[in-house]
Amino acid sequence: MVNDDSQIHELDRKITFAVFSFLAGILSILLIFVSTRHSAEPQSILARNISAYMLAAIAILIWAVFSIPHVIALGTMLSPKSNSFALAATILSSIGILLLGFGIFMHAGAMLSILSAGKPADSADTAYQLAIWTNLGYYLTDPGLMTWGFGQLLFGWLAWRSRVLPNWLAIVGIIGGLAGLLTLAVYQSPALALFQISAFAIWGIVTGIILIRRK
Repeated sequence: MVNDDSQIHELDRKITFAVFSFLAGILSILLIFVSTRHSAEPQSILARNISAYMLAAIAILIWAVFSIPHVIALGTMLSPKSNSFALAATILSSIGILLLGFGIFMHAGAMLSILSAGKPADSADTAYQLAIWTNLGYYLTDPGLMTWGFGQLLFGWLAWRSRVLPNWLAIVGIIGGLAGLLTLAVYQSPALALFQISAFAIWGIVTGIILIRRK
């Protein structure tokens, strides 16, 4: 797949970063599953699954925290090509992921707070509040998706110019980054966000495999 080991020698704990990369990929897949499930749930179903929704809120925070070491590994692997761009990609991706995690957690927390306020889930007031937070959720996630998308785009560009990662993976990263940057332009389009997270999941799993093979 790739035969140049020189640009990943700086990762002194390759197996550790490989584990974090695998975790980032697996947790991203889980995040996609949780997002597609809960985004389509009516309020009556949400009311019956408060515990599951709480676990989903916790899951997004775990995903955000464990994805950062994977991003750091990517920045280190690609830094020999351009240290400044690799640093920018690492910072943008890390901030974007944390912003996205916080935005989704806030949205989930608001939904749970509304459902726990005591009014029936099928009341008009509850439906109104849920509708507000459902739409506000897009605005809460847009800053993170766009910031992270710019970082993904830079990582994809660096990967394309280097021999550390396969060219097809670089293309996946570039397209995923563009999807994040287009989030605000295409309002209420969860498909773009899901594609961006899917691209990140692929990067995590493939990066983990590469790090293990270069141990």
